Amino acid sequence: MLSTIQIEHFRTFGFVVLREFLEDHTDALRAEVDAAIRDAYAATYDERGLDGISGHYLPMASRHTPTSSSLICDDPRLLVAAEELLGGPVLPECPEGNLYFAEASWHTDDGLGVEGVKFASYFDALSAANGALRLLPGSHHPDRHERLTRYRRLLCGLKGDGGDIGDRAGLPGYVADTAPGDVVCFDRHTWHASSGDRDRLAWTIVYQRCPETPAERDRAQRSLHDSYEQAFRGFDRDRYPIWRDWVAGAEHVPRRKPLIERMHSAGILGLEGAESGW
Repeated sequence: MLSTIQIEHFRTFGFVVLREFLEDHTDALRAEVDAAIRDAYAATYDERGLDGISGHYLPMASRHTPTSSSLICDDPRLLVAAEELLGGPVLPECPEGNLYFAEASWHTDDGLGVEGVKFASYFDALSAANGALRLLPGSHHPDRHERLTRYRRLLCGLKGDGGDIGDRAGLPGYVADTAPGDVVCFDRHTWHASSGDRDRLAWTIVYQRCPETPAERDRAQRSLHDSYEQAFRGFDRDRYPIWRDWVAGAEHVPRRKPLIERMHSAGILGLEGAESGW
């Protein structure tokens, strides 16, 4: 369980760092993420195309990634933390192994108004100098988001750099220094970025607040529909499916069954691509 201070820090500032939260899984999870990405992207692993939030991204809920799969809900710590932070029942998105390239300019992870929290665990010690995640405290609040958007446009216009590098220097972000085992959790609407011009191996998972109205259900389905589109990434989607293997394994894992029922009720397991990715 999270402390009251941790929960209130997240709700006030849009993020919280959970020290040593996955320390007992770090070695196994790192080995699994590294091996899976090297396997899935064997032909292009050494290519470094820099376009937007560049990197190798891989669904990690297959039979080839048991540690990652177990952290969705078999080991309930992340699920429980998400429910505490969001104040109610949640739906998981498929966890991902990530090999991020170079740098990322300021951005958020949601454009549809879906309430959710992202957990990110990095497998190297990171600081401001070598790629630690930077976050803008309070930027998840709608009024601050609008003001930040206006300010960033002004800043990038004055610098004339298109906003890729200069805005990181002009926005006073909090640097989330982390060690392996730490987890940064942040609201999907919190502005974040990174710099340091180096690869960063990580594991991430997002939980969405369960929709309660038809409009919320529609937004959740649209958000997850987008996340199921994997064909452009170029890996074997039958070997690394979205939910197929994880759902099939529920027969032997009692904790998965109620969550799968919740996912069915929300309509997200019936979406095209939910099992294998398109």
